[in-house]
Amino acid sequence: MNYLDANIIIYALSDTTLKGESCRKLVQTQRFATSIMSLDEVCHILRKKSPQTALNAVTVFLKSPNLILVPFDASDIGDFIEYQKKGLKPRDAIHALSAKKAGCRMFYSEDVDFDKIGMQRRTPW
Repeated sequence: MNYLDANIIIYALSDTTLKGESCRKLVQTQRFATSIMSLDEVCHILRKKSPQTALNAVTVFLKSPNLILVPFDASDIGDFIEYQKKGLKPRDAIHALSAKKAGCRMFYSEDVDFDKIGMQRRTPW
C-alpha cells in the first residue's frame, strides 16, 4: 500500500490541469492510506473556494473505496516525537507516522520534507 499526502488529494479533487488529471488517475487505480490530518488539510484549502466545496470533497474523500483513513491515537505519540526530531513539522509528523503505521512503501507528495522519513517519495505527474 502507498500513502497519499493531502496535496495529492487536493489536486485530485479540484485541479483541472494535467496535474489534477494525473492525481485522479492515481487515486482511481490504486489503494492508498492517508491520515486524519489529510481530512483537515483538504477541508482547510477547499473551504477557501467555498464551504460547500469543502463538504462535497470530504464526502467524496470518505466514500472512496481505495482510501484508508489511518487513525491517530495515544500509542502514536512516540513516533510523533521521533519524526519531529528528524526535522518534520507536527502535521507532517502525523502524516509520516500514519504512513509507517499503515505499512506503506511509497509516499505520494510534492512536499520534499518527506524525503527525511526513509520512504521513497514520488509525485504522480
